[in-house]
Amino acid sequence: MRVIRLICAGLLLLLMPLNAVAQGDTAQASTKKDIHSLYTGTGYGSNMIYLGSTISRDLPFGYGALSYLIGGELSLTGAAFYLPGLEQSAPSFYSASMAYSHDFNSWFDISAGLSRYMVKPELTDTLFSNFNYADLSLGIDWRILYTELSYGAFVMREPPAYFQVKNSRYFETPSFFRGKATFSFGPYANLLFGDLTTAGIMEGTELITTTRTLVTPVSVPVTSGSGMGQGPGSGQGQGSTGSGTTTTTTTTSTEIPTTTTVYSEKFDLIEMEFGVPVSFNLPFMSLEADISYVMPMYSDPLYPGPKGFVVMFSAFLKIF
Repeated sequence: MRVIRLICAGLLLLLMPLNAVAQGDTAQASTKKDIHSLYTGTGYGSNMIYLGSTISRDLPFGYGALSYLIGGELSLTGAAFYLPGLEQSAPSFYSASMAYSHDFNSWFDISAGLSRYMVKPELTDTLFSNFNYADLSLGIDWRILYTELSYGAFVMREPPAYFQVKNSRYFETPSFFRGKATFSFGPYANLLFGDLTTAGIMEGTELITTTRTLVTPVSVPVTSGSGMGQGPGSGQGQGSTGSGTTTTTTTTSTEIPTTTTVYSEKFDLIEMEFGVPVSFNLPFMSLEADISYVMPMYSDPLYPGPKGFVVMFSAFLKIF
């Protein structure tokens, strides 16, 4: 069963990193390890939620994957994702991942993963840009509860970081079909913490001062002239009119209301998720259905977090 769980974790790392199906009790990890194994997988989901946001734009998606396991601990996986509501043909984006898992004993294990998502160039504005993501997880088996502590970050200069606490419980039915088939259940509750950017609006007033200068032309009569005459009598004279300007300066002050958006960032709870995956297991195949409910723990009218039920169906087949 450990090999099946590892391949499921490797494939689902491409779908929902750190939100994969419940890993189960490490006590189930006593199965013999294969030196080399090759698995293929396919599946369908109602929404692809990745670290508190939807990267399928709330659209259903399908995927196909191929995974190669080495020593039962290291897996190399590639997958292609198809959004039927967005495109009618080729896959919308691809991914590649490397995952490592190791059990130190029956109650403590570690795992690490590195994945890269590559979207078609013409869909970068619609979906997302290419990115890399790495994570490290510690698992503790309390017998009645399995706790996984995970830390992950995008691989960039200033990486946004995420921390998750996931509690699950693994149940397995007695084997049937001549001891080759089982049903397993792994109910889980997951808390996702990360960097939250919040916007606050500050209201105030601003004093606007306006200065207006008015220049008005004016006419001013000017008396000047010359006259001539001889002896007593009358004479003749000439007069003229001059011009000028008047300048008037007016200053007014007006107080108007203003609003300012202030952004702040804090590390806080982003999302809560509760799910119940159910698997039908054979030595060479696993069929799985996962129903979960996602609750965003922040409010942003411009970029609301995904909320509600998410359904996913998967099938994994061992080639050798």
